[in-house]
Amino acid sequence: MKQRKRYLLFTMLALGLAVTAFSGQLPKNGSTSITRAAESGFIIDSDGILTEYNGTDTDIVIPGNVTGIGDRVFYNNSNVTKITIPDSVTAIGSKTFWNCKNLKEISIPDSVTAIGSGAFKNCKGLTGIVIPDNVKNIETAMFSGCGNLKEVMLPDSITDIKAAAFEGCKSLTEVKLPEGLVNLGDNAFAGCYSLNSIKIPGSLKTIGYWAFSNCKKLSAVTIPDKTTQLGDGIFGNCTSLKEIKVKSGNKKYTAKDGVLFEKKKSGLMLMVYPAQKKESTYKLPGKADSIDNGAFAGCKKLKELVITSNIKNINYTQASFWGFTNLKNIKIIMKKGEKINISVKLSLYNEDNGIMPEITVQDKNIADIKLPPAKDNYFKDDGTDYVLVKGVIKAKKNGKAKIVFQRMVTQNKQTSGTTIKPVDVKLKTTLDITVK
Repeated sequence: MKQRKRYLLFTMLALGLAVTAFSGQLPKNGSTSITRAAESGFIIDSDGILTEYNGTDTDIVIPGNVTGIGDRVFYNNSNVTKITIPDSVTAIGSKTFWNCKNLKEISIPDSVTAIGSGAFKNCKGLTGIVIPDNVKNIETAMFSGCGNLKEVMLPDSITDIKAAAFEGCKSLTEVKLPEGLVNLGDNAFAGCYSLNSIKIPGSLKTIGYWAFSNCKKLSAVTIPDKTTQLGDGIFGNCTSLKEIKVKSGNKKYTAKDGVLFEKKKSGLMLMVYPAQKKESTYKLPGKADSIDNGAFAGCKKLKELVITSNIKNINYTQASFWGFTNLKNIKIIMKKGEKINISVKLSLYNEDNGIMPEITVQDKNIADIKLPPAKDNYFKDDGTDYVLVKGVIKAKKNGKAKIVFQRMVTQNKQTSGTTIKPVDVKLKTTLDITVK
């Protein structure tokens, strides 16, 4: 009997020590405790936050006592195909459903007011989603890489669509942007190859860098009168774009003959020339005095550009005058003694793009170009190395001269069937200068 009592006493003592040891491993958040539902695989803390899921179900119903779904709870879960969220949930964390590649259906209740960045990134099985009425922001990369997403319903409560929110949603054909939208972030819809229509609301003030780049089916767009900031390359490589319009009340931007310009104190800066505009020759309007980076990105029909003596600045980049474009000839009309500033910006993200073009001048006594050595002009912008060389073209006396830019680059070419091989290509741009 005494031995039995000693055994029971020892057992109780051991259990007590085990519980003490386990409790020492819990989060140090005072009242926070963990409720384990071993049968279902849900781990929910004392605040009602779902912090982990260890189950293997394909059709998941979140328990009714959950108030929020934490970061990365279903991260990389390849089993789940359907998720039902109860109306007790008010927030969904960052990267919560990231790379749930087989997720096809999810219902988000109206109780949800916030969804974190990257929440549905790379959910390649998702074809449609409805965002609840109380959500105010579409966070960074929320649906990035959802290649089969065809339909998105956004409420008018949304004021901010952040960077890369829908980047790479290549099946998305149409989006109705919220009427209260104020900001559209960098690369927000970049790479949405199937997007053929976009209505920009009158409330929109800012459109970020490359926001609609590579939207290859987008054919027309209208900039509202309240828009005050447009990033570089917003319609870069939109190869079906034929026309850009700007509302007449806009104080900063304007469109002439379907071409987008920024109004500056000195004159107009050409921002975007639509890639599918049918003319092969384009003459800049008299008030135009500069050409922006990426102005001619993706243009295949434009072969000749005529520049008047008002132009004071030319930015020579891959997307402006060389690269994937047919624009090979630029005619410039200058007066004796006039100067045009020219900058050459070359990204160093690969070896090709860091190579300065070879420049030759014919009839230097009529017009000449001076550029400092590239090696002295390395810069970093947001972590990206590039070369920025600033020089000047000067008209010396009446007559005609040529300045030829040439460089070798490697481009991917389809050689036969679906075979794509890198091919060395010599790119050439000629500046035909008339001084009079």
